[in-house]
Amino acid sequence: MKLRQNAKELVLIEVDGLGLILGEIRYNRQTETVNFALEKTAFFDLYFPCTVLYDQKHGPVVHPHVLTAMVVSSIRIQRTRVSFFVLELDINPKLIQQYHHLLEAVLLKQGVTSPRKATKKDQGPDQPKPSGGSKVITLSDRKEKQ
Repeated sequence: MKLRQNAKELVLIEVDGLGLILGEIRYNRQTETVNFALEKTAFFDLYFPCTVLYDQKHGPVVHPHVLTAMVVSSIRIQRTRVSFFVLELDINPKLIQQYHHLLEAVLLKQGVTSPRKATKKDQGPDQPKPSGGSKVITLSDRKEKQ
């Protein structure tokens, strides 16, 4: 059985040669923690990397990194190149909000709906339906579907 990455967290990291990068790190919640993924693994993947710059007028500003335009899913970062990291709980909420707005804008441009804004109409047949509802199926409902 292959373990899947079932958890994600936003991190701010400083990478030698790239500067301050804000992105999502994904990991398997059953076998590791976000700290383990950032401290102990030799390499980790960072999804939708964004550069964090400081503007004199606007304060910290998030921009998509040039690597975002070149990769489809993530970039792999060597742990020894990371000077420091900041977990999502300690990141300025303005940065998190800017990051999510950029992510939604890119997804809309690509024609993909954001998982946070997906409605019941957007869910396709591949996505599992939430469990725990009524298990009673009336015959009239079944005839309407056919």
